[in-house]
Amino acid sequence: MKTLQILAASLACLLAVAFAVAWRPASRQVATVSEATSAAALEIRWHGGGIVLQGTVRDVATQRALAEGAAARLGGEADQVTDWLDITPTALTVADPAALAQLIRLGQEGWHLQRRPAEGWLAVQSLTDARSAQARALLQAAFGADVPMRLVQLP
Repeated sequence: MKTLQILAASLACLLAVAFAVAWRPASRQVATVSEATSAAALEIRWHGGGIVLQGTVRDVATQRALAEGAAARLGGEADQVTDWLDITPTALTVADPAALAQLIRLGQEGWHLQRRPAEGWLAVQSLTDARSAQARALLQAAFGADVPMRLVQLP
């Protein structure tokens, strides 16, 4: 009986250590992302074969343009679009919803956009390819020349 208890305790310790080691890098990444997302007014994520739209927009027309752009990117699969966009008249302005919808259609798996009150960024696989150059131009058109938008490379 005592041997079984020692074996169970040893196994529990091993699992705890393995979990702690596996969790540590993930927790650092979560902290980085949570810091970045804490002030995000609009967020778009391309992942898992779907697109998540989250945050606030000023009107139904903008909400519809983004949801339709996401569905078009997914070949018409509207059920793969998660639309958590709230309509709030005080939301940050999207200067050109059609440009943002085009950016959504251009996006690739893993891309991640965040628009914050003073600036924003789009994480992409490469900072130098043609798709990223097109994305940079669409970002500026979508949010306006007065909003600093930058590309960052995915880890």
